[in-house]
Amino acid sequence: MTNIYGGGYQYSGFGLGSQLTKAVKALIIINSAVFILVHLFSGLPWFSIFGLVPRQLFTGLRLWQPVTYMFLHAGLWHLLVNMLMLWFFAPAIEAAWGRKQFLFYYFFTGIGAGLCSYASAFRSPIPVVGASGAIFGILVAYALMYPDAVILLFFFFPMKIKHALWLLIGINLLGALSAPQGGIAYFAHLGGGLFGYLYLKSEWIARQIAYFNFPRLKFWMRQEKRRSDYSSREDLESQIDAILDKISRHGMESLSRQERKLLEQRSRRVK
Repeated sequence: MTNIYGGGYQYSGFGLGSQLTKAVKALIIINSAVFILVHLFSGLPWFSIFGLVPRQLFTGLRLWQPVTYMFLHAGLWHLLVNMLMLWFFAPAIEAAWGRKQFLFYYFFTGIGAGLCSYASAFRSPIPVVGASGAIFGILVAYALMYPDAVILLFFFFPMKIKHALWLLIGINLLGALSAPQGGIAYFAHLGGGLFGYLYLKSEWIARQIAYFNFPRLKFWMRQEKRRSDYSSREDLESQIDAILDKISRHGMESLSRQERKLLEQRSRRVK
């Protein structure tokens, strides 16, 4: 199982000079291509079909929307910010985990973010679009892997990512509570972070279980059973010796029912 906390992989930094990994590069290309395609054919109902429309998700059986909404963006700035965040932080994660686990995590957090957005406004007809929920999941993973890495929050303010993440959570939580209809999918951002955190913690637990030596545990249990059996046999032999001594001194009539039963058990074993 992959070490989710970056063990065995040393990452020297992030930024525009970072080497793009294959999955991250593919995600950036696909998102950019979809953005161009949407604007070239702007007359088509892209957002209502492929965006996440809470009111249509289950009633209209548009179950593909929690995946496809991640590849649509409302404008150039929306796309640019998300792709820059992906470029800054995701290559380190993919390099540490491998492509398959990284992609699983990306879609897991993105779909989770969409479901949280649906749960917060399941009757809304307004499409939710963008990769921001998955990006928030990426930020959570990066903060757990490299908590002391210094980033430029909002591209201007240097801050350790473990502190910046809490600030971003607070901003999104405040926005979700004060302006839920403000045009920003705050619950999607928070949901992506939450699903990311749960995934990473469950991975940590699973890794601890994987590290546990089950063959050694089974060997220990067998040894304990042998010791227990041996102790039981020794105890039985000592009781039999006491019973035989009692017989020699007082005769068979002196034995209690329990002592007679133990003697019968011992005689059956000898036979």
